[in-house]
Amino acid sequence: MFYPLRIPNTYGYSRLRTGEALVQNVYFIVTGAGNILIDPLPIDDAADEQITQLGGVSKVVVMTAERTAGAKAIAARYGAAYVGDAAHCEEVAPGLIAIALPNQRRSAEFALCDTAQRCVFAGEVLLGAPAGALSMSDEGARASAALGLRRILRQNPDLLLVSRGQSIFSGAYDALYRLLYATAGAAIHRINLDELDYRDERDERTDQPSQYAIIDAEVGFEIGARGLGYRVSILPPGNRFCPLHGHAREEELFYVIEGEPSVRMSSGTIQCRKGDFIALPVGESGTHQLVNESDAPATVLLLARSEEFDACYYPDSDKLLVDVKTPLDGRASILVAAHPQLDYFDGEK
Repeated sequence: MFYPLRIPNTYGYSRLRTGEALVQNVYFIVTGAGNILIDPLPIDDAADEQITQLGGVSKVVVMTAERTAGAKAIAARYGAAYVGDAAHCEEVAPGLIAIALPNQRRSAEFALCDTAQRCVFAGEVLLGAPAGALSMSDEGARASAALGLRRILRQNPDLLLVSRGQSIFSGAYDALYRLLYATAGAAIHRINLDELDYRDERDERTDQPSQYAIIDAEVGFEIGARGLGYRVSILPPGNRFCPLHGHAREEELFYVIEGEPSVRMSSGTIQCRKGDFIALPVGESGTHQLVNESDAPATVLLLARSEEFDACYYPDSDKLLVDVKTPLDGRASILVAAHPQLDYFDGEK
């Protein structure tokens, strides 16, 4: 029988086979574009009835090698598409992105990430054992395999669902970091520019005007940073990283790795060159916008202090953005018009 998880529209099914120490898990995601069955085990009549009631299966995804044959049979049974491998960053289903995992025992190993829920489906590369922690299914526990799994850290996951053992339903990043550090040691904390996972979209803003298009690589999460956030961005000529804005709490720093970008600030525009450091304090004096007015790409390291709470003001559009750790009205980020400013008791009478 499938049971609902705390992830919206996601269900689990678990069983413990005789002679095995670890429970085996299956996951089922209900979407408007068709339902997804992940790493299926044989389906009994009760599970089949549930699947039918939930709208059937559109796609069967397999990340656990020993389940391949059974998964293909289940896909045929429901007339579903079968997915046994996926390219890095491929959208396997709406909102479900593949993460290719290098240096594993199988060359085509991958995980799936539901970015909206900060949830990663890890298949068999990780085991949920001992309960509440993780271990590597690679018996040699090689440092190279651990470094390959840093791509999961890049997603800053809160939940990590495994095919064998107990899943992690809170604090998945910390659990995975502890495992990778124990396996690879200090090497976890180093990465080179040419090893970064560059992507041609913004993780936090997929729908955006063309002038804000960039090539971006998250750095901090992947190498264990928690108190500081950093990323490397490549701005094409004529493009900009973000609208003009100032932070209430998060101080930032830009470092120009390559090119000649500009930093527009409330007091004027700074023309930059390779090797420049640009301080962006909190408050009005640090209001900034990174732009590339040159005729060549510009590569910039963006570093910021990580804060659980922050507020940003956007002077050009008179907007106010508030980020909070605990969602308000179901939202962790609230973007509103900054004016007119209301009286404290406005609307309370």
